[in-house]
Amino acid sequence: MLLGEITSPDLPRHAASRHMIVPVGALEPHGPHLPLASDTMISEHFAGLLADEINGVVAPSIAYGVPTAPARLGGTFPGVIAISGSTFTALVTEILDSLVDAGFRHLILVNSAIDNRPFLQEAARLVTRRIPDGHIMIVHWWDVVGEEFRNALADETGVARHNDHHAGTVESSLVFHISPQAVRPDLVPSDGGEEQPRRIAYDVYPQPADTTTSNGIVYTAACSSPELGKRVADQVARELAAAVLRELPAPLCP
Repeated sequence: MLLGEITSPDLPRHAASRHMIVPVGALEPHGPHLPLASDTMISEHFAGLLADEINGVVAPSIAYGVPTAPARLGGTFPGVIAISGSTFTALVTEILDSLVDAGFRHLILVNSAIDNRPFLQEAARLVTRRIPDGHIMIVHWWDVVGEEFRNALADETGVARHNDHHAGTVESSLVFHISPQAVRPDLVPSDGGEEQPRRIAYDVYPQPADTTTSNGIVYTAACSSPELGKRVADQVARELAAAVLRELPAPLCP
């Protein structure tokens, strides 16, 4: 069920009996082969699957995120359409406040852009401080996929986990599966894009030249496929629903 398709008279009934799910993404480059909205597409996909599983309501996506650090994107490429951390926090806080005022008390933020994380946490802290009977859960798909599953996947593909993050094999496969019409698998370099830039565990501005890439694939996209994406999506969907049902009260709507 989509929030935007509920009529005003029906809203209080749904708010009192259902979880509210808010997809959160970003608009930023994901190499030459994935669309700018990859993060949002992934969040929307999992939000929809979760809503089906727990009989929830899906809100319109928060499709603009905070700017990702250039080192994580492999350099400076066109397509970072972002908002500041303070604006993002205010936006999320005010949306959650409005959903709470509408009567929702069980809210789940499904996020796919890692740099949004601390700002989502701040928004949740601010909102739950004023609604003692409310629950807000923030879930990032890569955190619920499961360690055993990821390790087995790395063994199967030969792509080590430290080489599989932004626009890498798993994320590319997810988008290949979720939105095949929006991807360009033919633009994945023959070596998967594994240029092996120098990787640093801190941020330097401006970005050192040897930490950049020519195409924005910081981690190899080798072995990406829709079939692999479906396996990952199925695993995430199961673990996401299990996590929500474990941490939040059981669905209120039969």
